Amino acid sequence: MPETPARYMLITAARLLDGTGAVPVTQAALLVKNGRIVTLGPATDVRVPDGAAADRKDYGDATILPGLVDAHTHLVAPGDGTLGDDIAKEDDDFLLLQAAKNARTLLHSGVTTLRENGAKGKVAFSLREGIQRKLAPGPRMVICGRPIAITGGHMGYFGSEADGEVAVRAEVRKLLKEGADYIKIVASGGSTRTSDPNRASYTVAELAAMADEAHRHGRLTAAHCTSAQSIQNCLDAGVDMIIHCIFTEPDGTYRFRPDLVERLAAAKAWVNPTLYVMKAGIERQREAREREGRLTPELEAQFEASRRALDVRVDAVRQMSEAGVLMTAGSDSPWGWYAPGEFVHEIHMLAQAGLSYSDAIVAGTAGAADSIGVGAVAGRLLPGRLADVLVVRGDPTRDIADLWNVLDVYQAGRRINRGVE
Repeated sequence: MPETPARYMLITAARLLDGTGAVPVTQAALLVKNGRIVTLGPATDVRVPDGAAADRKDYGDATILPGLVDAHTHLVAPGDGTLGDDIAKEDDDFLLLQAAKNARTLLHSGVTTLRENGAKGKVAFSLREGIQRKLAPGPRMVICGRPIAITGGHMGYFGSEADGEVAVRAEVRKLLKEGADYIKIVASGGSTRTSDPNRASYTVAELAAMADEAHRHGRLTAAHCTSAQSIQNCLDAGVDMIIHCIFTEPDGTYRFRPDLVERLAAAKAWVNPTLYVMKAGIERQREAREREGRLTPELEAQFEASRRALDVRVDAVRQMSEAGVLMTAGSDSPWGWYAPGEFVHEIHMLAQAGLSYSDAIVAGTAGAADSIGVGAVAGRLLPGRLADVLVVRGDPTRDIADLWNVLDVYQAGRRINRGVE
């Protein structure tokens, strides 16, 4: 049979960002062939081959950039304030439907790659396979399957509790056998009712056993750390990414730790600060209490204290960034009150913490891709790569809020039908 002729697509717009922080290309064009990028650059230099069929789309005063990469999601959560303890009580079949719905929402918002940071049972594995088989729409997924936690620890309810060096190493092997792309470790407590967010959970020896086993199989590690001791333990153990990175003491007080920041920078460990999930919790809980007529002076004082704590965390991210710590954008949505499809909020928070708009965008594209181990396939617009592309109205390097103005999303060169014309 004769070969099907190659089909080209030419996308043009006022500017193009390649995801690396390079100077934007103006009056730009991106040429795609059979789902992969052929070339990109000034429109005057990008041409469809003579005689070739091509679809053409000119977006005018808009920006072409890589599909966003969200380095931290929990797709089984509804984003309405439901606690993880209660999410874990749901049947896996229901959670798979919830996760599929959220994956579709994220894709429509411009996220074409995500890292799933912990789901119940085999839900993440099933969803990843369903998306790969095109049974459901969704971003490319990088998954841990289930986070590894101590008995009674944060997120242990998802199914991977393990204690002791031998048991945690065995749990890593089990997850890798099931198909995990990386290993998520819960190195401190969290919102789980039976855990303490101010205290480390695993010992350095246990953490080192998990990191060693993952690294022996060529996998990255990432650790939930909401205490200073857990951060120190993970640095001692060689963990690759610190999630949340909150310098809290066992008594609940916060003390910025320049010594740990220096170690983070020297180790080139990625930090995923997850700022907006805290802000969402403050704002949306307050709104809910106000609607219910239950916004008491005592609650208002608690919300104000939480705002001050968030300001402290934002300033800590600024100081870490200035010290050379690698920052990645990961939303943590739809955990807590952080609704799905709003990853841009986290990118915006990084800008509020001192990153330039350009650097904040990199943190949500190439930087995020590098931090989760998929920098060779996602986060950048380069010839030969799959055309995972986001087009937004305006110029987000001048006004980062323009990232909300989604015109189109392309996945492997295919325009996603978002139900919006």
